[in-house]
Amino acid sequence: MKRTIILLAACLAVLPALAQEKQPDAEQQKAMEAFMKAGAVTENHEFLKKYAGFWDCQVKGWMAPGQPPTISRGTFQGEMRLDGRFLFMDFKGEMFGQPFNGLQIVGFDNMQQKYVSLWIDNTSTMMFMTMGTRQDNVISESGLWPDPVSGSELPMKARTTWVGADEYLYEQFMVQPDQSEFKSMEMSCKRRK
Repeated sequence: MKRTIILLAACLAVLPALAQEKQPDAEQQKAMEAFMKAGAVTENHEFLKKYAGFWDCQVKGWMAPGQPPTISRGTFQGEMRLDGRFLFMDFKGEMFGQPFNGLQIVGFDNMQQKYVSLWIDNTSTMMFMTMGTRQDNVISESGLWPDPVSGSELPMKARTTWVGADEYLYEQFMVQPDQSEFKSMEMSCKRRK
């Protein structure tokens, strides 16, 4: 009897320690599942594969409402990287008669449920970010444009519309203080065949 009581007491002392060991394992499993879900490649990432390849683009830019646009040409080369999670697009063209090169990185953030785009180029040290959503073949974004003239960030909106399997149109709109918008840029891109 004494032996049974000692054995029972030993089991009662060990069981809480075993239960505590199982709890961190369960928490680790839950954390791992959350990380896997946040990092999963989804249909939103699959949509970005449409941009892979070589694109010839015509770019129109407006400095202010009512002014005529400047028109130039350029190329994009799109490539999915990091196991299909991010689209890298290298742009080569010109702006105001000078060479203009940029890099755009686009992804879909599973936690925020939004497309996120980062733009950098050879004419500035600023990073320009937008976030948005997709409805069918249209991605609508918004962000803050760094303006060196005013020293502040100006609100802007953008829309990318897929016209067909091999053509899309990117439009950028600056939001004025009275909340009106004017189109500041339009880029029409066609897949090179």
